[in-house]
Amino acid sequence: MGSFFSTLLTPPPMDDDPNSAVVAAHSTATWDQQWEAHKSSGKLLVIDFSASWCGPCRFIEPAFKEMASRFTDAIFVKIDVDELAVCFRQYLPYL
Repeated sequence: MGSFFSTLLTPPPMDDDPNSAVVAAHSTATWDQQWEAHKSSGKLLVIDFSASWCGPCRFIEPAFKEMASRFTDAIFVKIDVDELAVCFRQYLPYL
């Protein structure tokens, strides 16, 4: 029931915006590419673990995109935990 009410208060998920500084990793290949770019550049890597059904995840998405456009010296990556559970469990194995 809580998820029903959260969908009334939170915006719908945003589509992948080609103009956004956030890279949406939809495959392990994309994630591996971003990880290697992070390691070779020495830039800060900011990861948004989210899910399309998660109300709070959708609520924070505009702020995450805003931070990505403001802090260009960092790499911002969005990972859908349902699509890339392997990557998600790599960093949060206890869940």
